[in-house]
Amino acid sequence: MESLRKKLQQEIHQQPDQQIQQSVIWGLPVQLVKVRYTTIKRTTMDILMKMILLTIQKLEVSDPKVVADFLAVEPLFIEDLVNRMQLTNMIRQRKEVFELTQVGVEQLQAGIYEHPAEKKEKNFYYSACHHAILCEEQEKPISANITPFRLAKKQINEIEDVDQEQWRDALLSAGAETTEGSLQMVLDNIETPTSIDNLLIPCVEFSVYNRVEKLYVTRVWNTLLQQWDERLEKLIDEVDPLKKKR
Repeated sequence: MESLRKKLQQEIHQQPDQQIQQSVIWGLPVQLVKVRYTTIKRTTMDILMKMILLTIQKLEVSDPKVVADFLAVEPLFIEDLVNRMQLTNMIRQRKEVFELTQVGVEQLQAGIYEHPAEKKEKNFYYSACHHAILCEEQEKPISANITPFRLAKKQINEIEDVDQEQWRDALLSAGAETTEGSLQMVLDNIETPTSIDNLLIPCVEFSVYNRVEKLYVTRVWNTLLQQWDERLEKLIDEVDPLKKKR
């Protein structure tokens, strides 16, 4: 951390009007949060699936073998597709006869097949001081045995206060949805996130005097984000800046 502090000091001193008054290193409390969710893969509907749906739509079918005979296709292929379409609520049996659901009608008209939902999960870092999800979990975040951020207790918040749209945005930023040609991976359902760990992320704080503007400003380097953290800088300047040297 000392080597990082010296590197940051050199960066600040590249601006001749900036004079460092003090610097401290402390830990930003963050929660490691697990988010479980499901995605649905959308692909162009193949010809056989279309023919099965059209057959069910036009004929009273009670056995997949009838469709297999009608289309002159191996019964096992038809049975497999019928099972998949039942699983994805495209067709159902009513009084032993297959029929298309509204989902099936819409997908047939669009020519798009939505595959069964897949369960997935990602971990994110949440900071109560930022009231925000900072980023996706990293393999080896910098850690150190340091004093917690002095303003952390004044910024009480829980992950329950984070709305569904924020978690959705975080998942989208982390690549939960993809598009490749005619294949789409769409984010479907997000479960209630759970906190699985608490960490202290090292941050380097500088009290800097601007000789030209004749004012003190705070600079904070966040090692998790690997950048200057404007949110923490503003918070410190408003609430509890380092004491200035006389």
